[in-house]
Amino acid sequence: MPKQKKKSKKQLEDELAKIAEEQLESEAQEKAEADEKEAARQEQEAKDLEERNAYREEEKGRLAEEQEIVTRMKGERKRSLDYEQSKLQDKIDWLKFISCTSRPNVAYESEITTYVTMVREERSDREDMETAIGKCKAAEEVVGDLLELYCKACEEGDLARQEWCLQYIRQIRELEIELIDGATAYLLLYIEKQEANTHSQVYLQWGNANDEMKVGFWGHLQSKGFRAKQIEHSKIQIGLDLPKSIALQSIGHCIGVRTCYTEFDSFQGKDPVQMSIGGMIRVDLLSIPPFSKKMKGWTVRQVPTPGQELLRLPYPNTEHTTASTAIALQPCKIDYKVPARIIVGKDPVVSWWDATTDTWSTDGISEITWEEESRKMSFSTARLASFAITQVRHIDLPYKHWNLRPCEEQVVELTIEAARYQLQFMISEEGLRLKGPQLPELMDVMFEKGHGEAGNLSGPSGRRPRVRSPATLLNELRECGLNLMPKDSDAEQLDGYTPKHHDTQARAYSDLSEIAAFYDIASSIHNKDLPHTKALVRIKENALQEVFDPLEPGCDSDYQAVIFMPNKCFFVQSLEGIRPCKETLMDGHATHASLYHCIEKQPTPGPNHAEQLQRLEVTSSNVRFVEAVRQTMQLMRLLSFV
Repeated sequence: MPKQKKKSKKQLEDELAKIAEEQLESEAQEKAEADEKEAARQEQEAKDLEERNAYREEEKGRLAEEQEIVTRMKGERKRSLDYEQSKLQDKIDWLKFISCTSRPNVAYESEITTYVTMVREERSDREDMETAIGKCKAAEEVVGDLLELYCKACEEGDLARQEWCLQYIRQIRELEIELIDGATAYLLLYIEKQEANTHSQVYLQWGNANDEMKVGFWGHLQSKGFRAKQIEHSKIQIGLDLPKSIALQSIGHCIGVRTCYTEFDSFQGKDPVQMSIGGMIRVDLLSIPPFSKKMKGWTVRQVPTPGQELLRLPYPNTEHTTASTAIALQPCKIDYKVPARIIVGKDPVVSWWDATTDTWSTDGISEITWEEESRKMSFSTARLASFAITQVRHIDLPYKHWNLRPCEEQVVELTIEAARYQLQFMISEEGLRLKGPQLPELMDVMFEKGHGEAGNLSGPSGRRPRVRSPATLLNELRECGLNLMPKDSDAEQLDGYTPKHHDTQARAYSDLSEIAAFYDIASSIHNKDLPHTKALVRIKENALQEVFDPLEPGCDSDYQAVIFMPNKCFFVQSLEGIRPCKETLMDGHATHASLYHCIEKQPTPGPNHAEQLQRLEVTSSNVRFVEAVRQTMQLMRLLSFV
């Protein structure tokens, strides 16, 4: 191969110059293309921005125009509701009037305060336990009236009124405990008049096993101490095993042990995480005052200092504990009967009330045993205090899924798959009733007491199904141990849950309640992942009241997803089987001020569209039903905890 001729210096320089020139031309061309693309991008962005601004202006105008219509429609709905409720209230007021009750009208604060003052002033220092318990039962009737007012405030979303009611409920129940304390002080002052056994011990009990309030007392009329003592108040089904260490820590005292059970919890609502169920049992170690003495025909009795009529002895006594007694400190064993309406889990927790932190504590509680057949709860405790079965407030949260289905004219069935149970409710203009689960504990919530024929709706022994206002029924379920009235604070205990915006929820519950009689409404798995200002549900027209399974994959496309926001709602392309949630508007649809407008202005209305819209109008004939659905959804917070 012939040897190539070496390029001259000039040839090399020319080649380099040519390469440099080509590179400059290429860079210039690339820059021109980039500038052209950037200009096109900026032009497109400006165009998109202009279109978005134009859409927002058009949307703003449309929503403002529709909002005027919505405001008028909601106003008419409220007027119809107020009129219908006023007729019901007139009937209730008349029934109360002809009952000639002497209870205060709890709607007026002055009557409540006057009642509390009169009960305190009329209390005698010589009031026995039976009289005190009778007054407590009368006070619970006033509490019942306040609870009715509280439930009404819950249904109306009036937080200030709710707190007002709870404040006076606590005051009256504190008064009840004061009455029991006063009667106990009188008992201790004249304890020598009570019949004692050969071991100088007094056994007393007031009430029966199923009473809402019952009291037991055991007293040892000698100060020299006693061996371990087993106390059985068989009439009220409360038992105590007192260790000898109680006597060792109360040297110099004649002691008594009072056990007071109430179906109510004096500290309800104070602990933000725990809630009590099945009432509260208070166990107090008391010092019996010095006995009276006979002197020259006179009976001399030491009168306690005012405010110290009832001297409680701490157990364990940390102030006077010696090394020997500290070592010998033993737990007390307590057992009591839990009411039949309380749902107790397989592994119940018993706690004592810690007044220093205003919370329930399990420190020192052991050997918890639950006997389901006899409904006896027993446990050992290292201290004497106020005890209750406790559970976390969010034990039945979150909801796995829920759906509403029309089943009769102005009657819908609500099914909720909660954390522990699947629950079915029936909602009608009369209110809310529980249909399932058919647990023995819930029979008195589901059916009226007594016997009688109730047609096709008859329950056990012909008992008639029980219908109450939504808040009343849900409050009763909470007392049974099923908390379906969550608060925002409960979301803090659940991983990944944030309460939906108040305005979003209010708009959704109000709009959905108006279509509930003719549409299936179901929860969506995507709802949890959306921002707190957005809530997603699925709806399906069901005018023929057929039964569909919203969880069936084959039915996914039959449901239409709708997103609610504080100021609007709209149909979207979301499907349950596709993640993430597709928030794109349905073809031909737009955002609207209400769900009614979304249905009214759909791009391809059916042949019976006008008739369909007419059915969705809220009138005096269906406003109570619509309101019952709205209240139920709001109280259960169905959009925040699913």
